[in-house]
Amino acid sequence: MITVNDFRRRILDRELDWLVDEVLLAGPAAHVEAPEIAYIRASLAAKFGVLAQDVSVWVVGSAKLGFSINEKHLPNGAVLPRYRAFSAASDIDVAVVSPRVFDLIWKDLSTYAHRVARLPWDSGRLGDYLVYGWLRPDHFPIRARLRRCDDWWDLFRALSSHARYGRRKVRGGLFYSGEQMRQYLMRALNECAATETLEI
Repeated sequence: MITVNDFRRRILDRELDWLVDEVLLAGPAAHVEAPEIAYIRASLAAKFGVLAQDVSVWVVGSAKLGFSINEKHLPNGAVLPRYRAFSAASDIDVAVVSPRVFDLIWKDLSTYAHRVARLPWDSGRLGDYLVYGWLRPDHFPIRARLRRCDDWWDLFRALSSHARYGRRKVRGGLFYSGEQMRQYLMRALNECAATETLEI
């Protein structure tokens, strides 16, 4: 596993491609074993009626590295710092790549949008992330009973209550393609690089 100091040194040396390909998208996760990742993948495939080969899952964030590379803004206005260690309060965040599942959920969202009187439907922050090829479930429509959106939340609630994940919150973001997920990770590393440069 990479240490915080080594990670930050490589950020300063602008080894961003190496960090994405050899660290973030490769090797084991610090706090989630391979069978648990495979279980998430199989559960997603079963829930959405697709083949397991049509779903890829990566653990990201502090559960992957042992430390977070993003600041976290809390509802009370407090900000948790970048590079904080994985702790008892940490979630398990996963990135899911599946064009099949993405299309199923997008179809439900599109059908919902067409039922709304206003065109275009004001999708709020959901649309802001959609342009990056990323469906963020925390921005699904509130109080809309959309089967596939509900399926997503039901699955991740079940995973969160499972002993194999230590009853931690397990949360997933859904990307259409691996390239779009990689661009998101590269963006996060560029933010780290900008912060490191400011601190010099």
